Amino acid sequence: MANEAKPVLRIANCSGFYGDRLSAAREMVEGGPIDFLTGDYLAELTLLILWKMKQKDSEGGYARTFLKQMEEVLGTCLDKGIKIVTNAGG
Repeated sequence: MANEAKPVLRIANCSGFYGDRLSAAREMVEGGPIDFLTGDYLAELTLLILWKMKQKDSEGGYARTFLKQMEEVLGTCLDKGIKIVTNAGG
């Protein structure tokens, strides 16, 4: 049992804060074999920024960069079976 190979999961992260590189999702998906694409769009400072945006405009306050990134890579993720795990929202 000790020599039994365990399955490998390749996890790539494309966002760590609001304003992170928009190209990161595409770079991760196209850059090599991955199983999961993750993104943290609601870091503490980001929550403050989103709250201030919502105060100015009731339609604001959402992590819209997530949508832009997904427009670029969603089809490829579906084709390759890459799962997306994120806390995007607002």
